[in-house]
Amino acid sequence: MQIQVPALVREWTDTPRDGREIVGVLGGMGGLASAEFLKTIYETEVGEREQDGPVVMLFSDPSFPDRTESFLAGHEEVVLEPLVRALERMRASGASSVVMCCMTLHHLLPRLPPALRERVVSLLDVLMEELANARGRYLLVCSTGTRQLGLFDRHPRWDEVRGRVILADPDDQRRIHHDLIYPVKRNAGMDGLVRMLDELIDRYAADGFIVGCSEVHVLAKHYFATLDPERRRECIDPLAAVANAIREGALGRALAVPS
Repeated sequence: MQIQVPALVREWTDTPRDGREIVGVLGGMGGLASAEFLKTIYETEVGEREQDGPVVMLFSDPSFPDRTESFLAGHEEVVLEPLVRALERMRASGASSVVMCCMTLHHLLPRLPPALRERVVSLLDVLMEELANARGRYLLVCSTGTRQLGLFDRHPRWDEVRGRVILADPDDQRRIHHDLIYPVKRNAGMDGLVRMLDELIDRYAADGFIVGCSEVHVLAKHYFATLDPERRRECIDPLAAVANAIREGALGRALAVPS
């Protein structure tokens, strides 16, 4: 059966209601993580009325090729082309700013056309700002692609924050990528993953951990919801910081053109 969609519904994004900006969320990489990020935006009270909440457009596209595999194989174009199309589509639909729910995808920010790049909230920039204001040392929990591409150590503020970052050894990095991050994508049982994360934090004598991957944002919420309070450590989570900025209508301050 073909469903007829009224023109008014098709075009609702062309005019932001009551003058508020539309925040775009590019997700699907993975789908569960971007859906959880959307939940994070709305699960904290945003005002006395439901109508006071931010206007958010989620474009969830799981068809993007695996970012780690593509980038490490030197096949950036197979990801760049659909990324540009997705960002163009979201801009045409009224999004004034976009959050890309994939840290590894930020590798392509310098290759985006300036008109698109200036609309993207850099999670890397937000993360560096959070680290600069933090104390202690934190285990970086991210994909192997993010590590091997040097996303963090190529950032202009890396020298300022590097003393706060603990990098896992090669064996543990493989465990983080294959046994921690990818099971979250498959919606595996979280209890065992929380225990693994807790053990890794202890192994490196870290004061906490860094959410360096959108799947780790999902895991972090389970970590704080289920782990014994006496064992919980601090967490640097750029996605949580951006969700808070969206709720407060302060996302513009997080927009930055990457170096």
